[in-house]
Amino acid sequence: MSNRSLDPLSPQYYSLTCLIALCAVLFAPGCGSSVELTSEWTGREVAVDGVRNDWTDLPARLAGPDVRIGMKNDKDNLYVCLTTQSRSTQFQMLALGTTVWFDAEGKKNKSFGIQFPVMGLLQGRRPVVPGNPEEAHRFMEALVAAAQSQFEIIGPEAGERKKIADRQAKGIDVHLGYEDGTLTYELKVPLQRTADVPYGAALDPSKPFMIGFETGDFAEMMRLQASAPGGARGAAGAGGRGRGGRGGSGGGAALPGGDTPEPLKHWLTIHLAGGSTGTGK
Repeated sequence: MSNRSLDPLSPQYYSLTCLIALCAVLFAPGCGSSVELTSEWTGREVAVDGVRNDWTDLPARLAGPDVRIGMKNDKDNLYVCLTTQSRSTQFQMLALGTTVWFDAEGKKNKSFGIQFPVMGLLQGRRPVVPGNPEEAHRFMEALVAAAQSQFEIIGPEAGERKKIADRQAKGIDVHLGYEDGTLTYELKVPLQRTADVPYGAALDPSKPFMIGFETGDFAEMMRLQASAPGGARGAAGAGGRGRGGRGGSGGGAALPGGDTPEPLKHWLTIHLAGGSTGTGK
């Protein structure tokens, strides 16, 4: 390979410059999966009620769907807020379960997480969102109400899973809100893990950590349903579609909008307020 420098006026130099600029856009923080955020310090306990009164600004935007995230902390707890106006993302979060993972080592380990809503909310029923906007709104409100009843703690011991039938238990608090087409998810989790609080996130305030957001995969669920006895007929009747597919002749779309969306699988690097001095991005 030649070591000669490219002429700044040459077509090759122009093409290389455009390629570098494109990569910078594609892999910039906030546009890809590598998002960094500094938590905001709060001097009082944040009400976990599914209402955005305590969240005037959500600084982080996940790539892809219309999802915004903000975080606050005091000396004892981390507070997480996620909002989305994307109906398909809302449906995935509610019907397929949403897990928030905490990794104090920053390695995307899934050893401790909170699943809320839990998987299986539809209990095998057809995943149909009504096509009529008013009916769809009522349907989403019903899903939100049903999701409030329990959450699941995953870990911290290997293979440990514990369903909690109280949204305020073990030091954890979770809640959903749905207003004007916006789904609001709020979570409070203790920073430390003690004998009295066995399900804290075990975070070191002086070090950054990683937090992951993950939903179930709608396309995978549809494939599993189709492979079950009589499943293909049921999926088609529900207006089922794979990625890039079209709905059938059922009474409503399996998901609102166009193609089936990718599931949420995003990790963020977080700096706690009062701890390490990273800059939110």
